[in-house]
Amino acid sequence: MSLTCEAADLHDTARHQPDSGTTWVGVDRGLAAFVVAGRADGTEAARVADWPRPSRTGMARQRRLARAVTRKPPGSRNRAKATARLGRHHGRIAAIRSRFLHKVSNKLVKTHDKLAIETLAITGMLTNRRLAAAVADAAWGELARQITYKQQWRGGHLTSVDRWYPSTKTCAPCRTVNPSMPLEQRTFTCGACGYQADRDLNAAVNLAIWAEQHHPQIRDLHAGGPVTKARRGEGSGPRTRAGETSPNDAGTAPTSPRVRSGRPRRALSHDSTEL
Repeated sequence: MSLTCEAADLHDTARHQPDSGTTWVGVDRGLAAFVVAGRADGTEAARVADWPRPSRTGMARQRRLARAVTRKPPGSRNRAKATARLGRHHGRIAAIRSRFLHKVSNKLVKTHDKLAIETLAITGMLTNRRLAAAVADAAWGELARQITYKQQWRGGHLTSVDRWYPSTKTCAPCRTVNPSMPLEQRTFTCGACGYQADRDLNAAVNLAIWAEQHHPQIRDLHAGGPVTKARRGEGSGPRTRAGETSPNDAGTAPTSPRVRSGRPRRALSHDSTEL
């Protein structure tokens, strides 16, 4: 059974107040420290150092259960029971990861109304055979998805930082970019001004600085466009073109004139008049 419903907005006391005057907080995701949040002035806002690593922790049991499945004759009841035990193990691993991600995302969106999160090339990272298992276990994409819709629920702002922005190699005070920053180097040291800081905290501070400079352009993390709350009517009727809305749509983003009939209305040029 599948149910679809439209939930009411959160209570005003649970939503962020507009124009609160707070500063942006950069959120850096990693493997040594799962999440490090920092402000543009260099202060640390939050840190989640320990994370459960559910896949790595349960890998020994997963292998044992998988071998038990292959040893049972195909189509037998014992094989079905072994497959069910393996499935329950996978479900437990997923539940542990989901609970932890919800805990981290709730902590971030409840305490900060302006978050800047980096855009990671997770698909490309999975091609690295040494980091693929750890990156998949961290589920950075799911964390970004949860932060995105939860921040919209609470009326906060979320901006995605450009993927090619060198947040890890840039010095926060003097803005000098180091030529390289290997993974084993956990302390950032600037060769120009001598500034030293934690690698993850320096990256989070740079993300906040980027958001302070580009905060008028609030972008949706996944869609790459302006954040709207528009909803499209159901059915197989005519669809509007890009930048237009239909009478059944409702949103806050600036749009072109609404569609009065089933067909979209043509826009007039500057030198034409409407008859």
